[in-house]
Amino acid sequence: MKLELLEELVCPVSSEPLELDKERGDGVETGELVCTGCGLRWPIRNGIPRVVPPGLVEQQVETAHAFGWQWQHFSEMHPEFEAQFLDWLHPIAPDFFHGKRILDAGCGTGRHAYFAAKYGGREIVALDLSTAVETARHNLAEFENVDVVQGDLLRPPLRTAAEGGGFDFVYSIGVLHHLPDPAAGFRSLVRYLRPGGTIAVWVYGHENNGLVRNVVEPLRRLSTKLPPSLLRGLALPLAVGFHGAARGVYKPLSQRGASRALPLAEYMASVATFSFRQNYGIVFDQLAAPTAAYIKGPELERWFIEGGLEDVQLSQRHGNSWRGRGRVPVSGASR
Repeated sequence: MKLELLEELVCPVSSEPLELDKERGDGVETGELVCTGCGLRWPIRNGIPRVVPPGLVEQQVETAHAFGWQWQHFSEMHPEFEAQFLDWLHPIAPDFFHGKRILDAGCGTGRHAYFAAKYGGREIVALDLSTAVETARHNLAEFENVDVVQGDLLRPPLRTAAEGGGFDFVYSIGVLHHLPDPAAGFRSLVRYLRPGGTIAVWVYGHENNGLVRNVVEPLRRLSTKLPPSLLRGLALPLAVGFHGAARGVYKPLSQRGASRALPLAEYMASVATFSFRQNYGIVFDQLAAPTAAYIKGPELERWFIEGGLEDVQLSQRHGNSWRGRGRVPVSGASR
């Protein structure tokens, strides 16, 4: 943790500033943060402020546990990640990041913050509720412009824009649909946008996802009751079938323009180029998440409109998910 980050950290319970207890650790790798308002203490371990608020709902605890285990076991950085990152944020390009203060809301392994830093983000805060922050710090170790923070994006331990903090760019990729209330998660993040700042999100779509909603969702209700280590074994044969179908069926048919009649054709063709390890991780991800919401396009658009955002752009990705982007008016912060 850089000491400069201390100016931005607040208590997620009282929203008061945090101070470093200089008698406990070196304040960078280990130590304690103390709330100036309520006196609660928050540890710093392995260079990561651990500012997870009490009172998380059960779904949040279960989700954090599942993804924390997943992202410490599927922790590799694959070559395809960069193109995926830009596709999820399309039409945002690498030069957009330069010089901006950026919040990665739900950073997981740090794979997205890696590119935000590589593209010249001035300062990146990578926030996640789970123990995946350990993997994120490892993957981001080469960048001096990144801080990893363990906290809840529904109650981020950071100063809002109205409090003099905030970010020029906030993105959340594949996270909001796993929250108890995805719309509330979006509203929470908008508070951290400075005037003129941009927010971009990617979420599962309701449209064209009937197979997942009607087949994977019922299976998920059973699979999430298994310990992650056992679930990993269950996911293996399913991953073999998934990978085989993508490469052996969808890829050749898509090359001949004959795959459109198949379900999830565009999506399956896109993963046909992935390694087995990547597709294994995708299958595990689908089975491990305690819950997932499937967002309709008009619903996602309403989030942006009700947030007071302008220049709103929505687009489908692979026909079964949504990308959304909007900007806070320069004249004032969003609600």
